[in-house]
Amino acid sequence: MKRASAILMAIVMFIGMIASETTASAQGNDSQLTVAVGYQFTTFDPALNTEISNAYVMTHLFSGMFRKGPEGDVINDLCESYDVSDDGLTYTFHMVPDAVWSDGVPVTAYDFEYSYLRSLSYGVENAWAINDFVSFIEGAEEYSAAAQQEGNAFDCTVADHSSVGIEAADAVTLVLKLKAPCVYLTGLMASCQWMPVREDFGVQHESLWAFESGYPTNGAYTLAECNETEKAVLIKNENYRLADEVTMDTITFLCMADEEAQAMAYKAGEIDVALGISSETAIAYAGTDELWMMPQPSNYFLVINSGSTGPEWAKDVNVRRALALAINKDALVSVLGGADFYPILNGYVPEGIAGIEDSFRAEGDADGYTLVYDPEQAKELLAQAGYDAGNPLHISYKYSNSGIHSAVATMLQQMWKAVGIDVQFQNVESAVFYDQLDQGDFEIARYGYGAVDNAIQYLELWTTAMQVVPAVDVPEFDQMIADVRTIADPAEFNNALHAAEDYLVEENVYVIPLFNFNTPALVQPDIEGCTITGIYPYFAYTTITE
Repeated sequence: MKRASAILMAIVMFIGMIASETTASAQGNDSQLTVAVGYQFTTFDPALNTEISNAYVMTHLFSGMFRKGPEGDVINDLCESYDVSDDGLTYTFHMVPDAVWSDGVPVTAYDFEYSYLRSLSYGVENAWAINDFVSFIEGAEEYSAAAQQEGNAFDCTVADHSSVGIEAADAVTLVLKLKAPCVYLTGLMASCQWMPVREDFGVQHESLWAFESGYPTNGAYTLAECNETEKAVLIKNENYRLADEVTMDTITFLCMADEEAQAMAYKAGEIDVALGISSETAIAYAGTDELWMMPQPSNYFLVINSGSTGPEWAKDVNVRRALALAINKDALVSVLGGADFYPILNGYVPEGIAGIEDSFRAEGDADGYTLVYDPEQAKELLAQAGYDAGNPLHISYKYSNSGIHSAVATMLQQMWKAVGIDVQFQNVESAVFYDQLDQGDFEIARYGYGAVDNAIQYLELWTTAMQVVPAVDVPEFDQMIADVRTIADPAEFNNALHAAEDYLVEENVYVIPLFNFNTPALVQPDIEGCTITGIYPYFAYTTITE
């Protein structure tokens, strides 16, 4: 054991030495930060990226029309102002006049037009990355299909795109035409897929250039060095329009998949920030200034199969309500490490999703929550449904055999047993867990979901069309979501989503929210100014105090 620990420490020290050498050689100053991430990099090309670890770097390299604040709020970035037509189908974006690329060339609306068309014509491997484009922009789906049929011979710089709702009216004006209203379009546009690349560098049908240093970027940093399996070194972009506000000169992102190695390297002072730590490490640092709980818009909840493959008991709303009322969420999260790690979630949509005046969650919670812990009422509802000591309710709870899921299952079993419910476990491999849920092969199961742009992304998950074998098969709910999608007024849209959430959770208890996820990280005591852009950590404004 001592030999293994010594070897591991040697590896950590070696990585630390590499980090120190590369950051020192990248720029001759003392303003350097080393950040460990838990994954290797797969691309820095906006047309392809769908992974969080890539976005950690890309948010430092590129600026889009908009960015996200730490509360999920949408903030104008390269967009100075924008207009929306009365029908909600045409957006006209007016750009800031002073943005330039890292080589001094002005950033224009033509760059955005090229980038979006390039994304649509890249190829089948970026189908998920362009989902927002094909879902909402007029003619985008047809354009992309035609481009993919032609393959690498397709050239978006000369191909006719007059039927596509993407047009640079002039150098500082971008017009997008939608096929249906999307009141959260600006939020979507804060993601990496909507960031621009230059036509003279962003090769249309390949992305290897994005790992090479020297190509122009328009964000706070440029890429100085990259080995996608080891590290990415970023240096300050002196031509960035807000360069005077950037305080960190060099950032090195190290790929360290081993959580224990990250923790040891952090403890040894070889890394400044550890973004890939275990829950055990996080708990060990609980109560210290070094633990950084990064908000993560994702929820942990239970879904009840009231559909055609579900049990008869699940079709009774009183039974579903009793299951919810029997859960003591305070006790549950206490066992898991406390509310700092797993904030209690009463509504279904988690924290981190913007509403109108506040977060969507805060707005939804303002009128109270009816499904608070009440075991006596749970017993009464079960009795009304015909279940008592002589005829107990038998249920099967399914969960995957990883992480915290076993601890959650054990706590739920004890709480439900206290109100007279007999619980049998179905513990399955993580690799097949969601496949079984998709096929309706469960009675009640744990579930987790994360999305960053709008509350509708969470709610539409339980429409019939979004499920393989519907566990929630409710035409009324389907219609509510369909009606929401036709609303162009943001406040009315938001209010309709709150009504849909109430219908799903409190009125009918198809799902039972438990808690919100946060992502733990470690930050050395002498580092200040770490912030969040949406769900991604951002280090341009960090300083070293000692």
